[in-house]
This record gives sequence, structure tokens and C-alpha cells, in this order.
Amino acid sequence: MIPSSRELLAGIARTLENDVLPELAGATWTASSIRSCLTLLAHLEERVVHEGRILYQDNADLRTLLGRLRTDLSEPLPEAAIGISLVLDVTRPPSGYPSVEELDATNQRLKAVLEQTITALHEGRRTLGEDRFQALNGSILVHLATAAERDSIMFATAATKSPL
Repeated sequence: MIPSSRELLAGIARTLENDVLPELAGATWTASSIRSCLTLLAHLEERVVHEGRILYQDNADLRTLLGRLRTDLSEPLPEAAIGISLVLDVTRPPSGYPSVEELDATNQRLKAVLEQTITALHEGRRTLGEDRFQALNGSILVHLATAAERDSIMFATAATKSPL
């Protein structure tokens, strides 16, 4: 049976922790480097399992959010709406099973246009009016909180690793 990526990472971590680290107990700098590697491996063990799903969902949520923002900004801030349209046109949902690299590239494009939209939103605050600005900004903040919560699963295990 072929081990999964997660099992391979766990095996590397076990070897470093059980066989290599005890041999380096007196070498402070080297032992510290190994402990840092163990923390990164713990993160990768979770990331390899969850990253594709997280990126796929984040991309879907970003497309939905950006679609609503495009509609809401088309009249008061047409340049921002056009910028959103251009990115949404080239980052269509995948038709098959996308690679993590494809999902990540799409995610980076969508996040970049969201950043540009946030800037346009703040610069156009007077044009939008305070109520409209707060509503649009609030929808962005909800998305960011949801995305941060979704991403947290990839970091939770690594955060519990003791640095000593």
C-alpha cells in the first residue's frame, strides 16, 4: 500500500523528533532548526489534507462576494466594477478537478481584485454614502472572518507544537 502524503510527512517528523533531535541535544542551534522543521511539518500534515478544499471554497465565496460588489458598485464606482469583471471573466470556476496550484493562482487573482476593490471602496466612501459604504464594507469583513476561520484548521496543529 502506498502511504498518503500526510503519512509521509508524519513519518519524516517522527524520524526527526525520535532519532535526529535526541542526537542534537547539545547543539542548540541545530536542535532549534530541527524543532522549527517539525513545526512546519505539522502544518504541512494538515495543509496537504485541507488546502485544496479550502482554496476551492474560498474561490467560490470570493466569486460570489465580488459578483455582488460588482453589481453594487457598477453605478457609483464603475471603474471598480470593471476591474472586478475583468478578473471574474478570467477566473471562471473549474470544470474538472483542479490542481492546488491552479486553485492557488485563482485565489491570488481574486484576492488581489478584492484588495483593489477595498481601496476603491474607501476612496469612494463619500460617493457611496455612509450607509452603503458600511453595508459593502461589512460584507467584505464577514468574508474575511469566514476565510480566516476556514484557514485556521491548517495552523491549529502546528500552533500546539512545543518549541522545546
